[in-house]
Amino acid sequence: MMGMADRNGDFKPFTKHEELATEVHTPSLKLDPHGFPLRPQPSDDPLDPLNWSRWLKFWVLFQVSFLAFLGLFSQALIVGYRPISYEIKSQKLTIVQNSAFVPLSQSLHISVVEASYQSTVPIVFAGASPLLWSPIANVYGRRPVFIVVTAIGVIAHAAAGAAQSWGGILAARAFVGVGTSAASGIGAAVVADLYFMHERGRYMGIFVVFLTNGAHLAAVVGGFTAKYAGWRWCYWLGAIVLGGSWIVNVFCLPETLYHRDQTTGQSQQPKTRSWAQLLTFRGVYITRPLYAGDFLHVFAMLAYPSVLLPTLYYALSFGFGSVLFAVTGSAAFGGLYHFDPVGVGLAIGLSTFVGTLLGELLAGLVSDRLLYLYRRAHEGDPKPEARLQAIWPGFILLPVGVIIEGVCFQYRTHWAGPVIGVGIGCFGLQIISTNVYAYVTDCYKPQSAEISTLLNFGRQTFSFTIGFYAIPFAEATTYGIAWGTFAIIHAAFFTGLVALMWKGQKWRQKLGEPSFDRDL
Repeated sequence: MMGMADRNGDFKPFTKHEELATEVHTPSLKLDPHGFPLRPQPSDDPLDPLNWSRWLKFWVLFQVSFLAFLGLFSQALIVGYRPISYEIKSQKLTIVQNSAFVPLSQSLHISVVEASYQSTVPIVFAGASPLLWSPIANVYGRRPVFIVVTAIGVIAHAAAGAAQSWGGILAARAFVGVGTSAASGIGAAVVADLYFMHERGRYMGIFVVFLTNGAHLAAVVGGFTAKYAGWRWCYWLGAIVLGGSWIVNVFCLPETLYHRDQTTGQSQQPKTRSWAQLLTFRGVYITRPLYAGDFLHVFAMLAYPSVLLPTLYYALSFGFGSVLFAVTGSAAFGGLYHFDPVGVGLAIGLSTFVGTLLGELLAGLVSDRLLYLYRRAHEGDPKPEARLQAIWPGFILLPVGVIIEGVCFQYRTHWAGPVIGVGIGCFGLQIISTNVYAYVTDCYKPQSAEISTLLNFGRQTFSFTIGFYAIPFAEATTYGIAWGTFAIIHAAFFTGLVALMWKGQKWRQKLGEPSFDRDL
């Protein structure tokens, strides 16, 4: 008789107290530590990523998560803000010039506003590029995409550092966005390749912590680098770190894409494969060619409310709970508190970093626990909507953090006030992000690459726009009114997730499963 999986992914014999598992489920099913059927069912193949050891899984997770970190890190390594004076309700706010943008503009004879485009260009390309990587990764594997795309990023970083013209830097920065987009676009699919549903919240949370904090720590590192080494070293540093990661990936990142029957777990891979093949471009069994229609699958997932509504909410959450703090905080901390770039980086980077780390304590583990409690109370029914209940603290804390920062800026409180607000907002963001990623992946695991790409596209697109209207909105009103409005908008979009808590399962059953990628 098949046994029950322990916490390391191995299988152990049943004991008498596991009555639900032995009475309700067939003996052929592999079970989780609580006696419920594993989702998805693993095959008997030792090369199946679901059967890998705990430490190998974690090593792969770390590599992909670090690549996701480096994506947003390299895009935001040169941070800055526009040297413009705003009059906010009769309160003069002069934005101090960033030490990286000013010498960059002087060296290339452009305005500081034009210099800021080197940050926005890679954001746009990083959002759009995974629309290409997702279908390719579903046919030819995850590893080729990571290796080839990251190589482009390394070359682009070096090219930006060496470029002597503004046009050359912009072109190179566009390819930086392309070359750092693989992990942020399809990284969550690798988490789904490696881990079962009952543990996905915990490990998805680790991935999301890395993903979220790339831009946060870039503010700290970028400030010191620009001040003490010069603006070009912001590009060279990105090339060095990303290049080092790429070398590790070439030798240590195995293929995780695996074809199996999602119900029975029966392998659909050839039995002649070896471990060595997983570290080449032949690590996946290609079952079909790549079709033009595959590139539309990402948008097809928008027809499912369990994907569309969380994607919209996550985009606003990341925008208001992270990017708003970075884009406008640099202006406010520089203008109101006269912080230099290093001080701005520390005020924003450390508060966001600490907030996300603490937030994860109430995110992944709580999400997995709520899923287990629901299954125990409903005879093993693995309803993904149970995870959404874990978002309630984030729904409250993120807008609260935004409001605190806005009010503190408006009334010029001690700088510790907005720093605390930023930390609270990021605490809430982490809770929201982890549970959104885990929920949508649970709903449509075979389409996890398309879903991860959509989340990335929504995040990058909305983030790109914030810098154009946040400060002008505060100029026309006040920080308190502007930031309060953002908090209300964010809270309003939570109604979509409340609707999913109520009707999500029925909507999924009515719409059925997507017709593509069912064996992934």
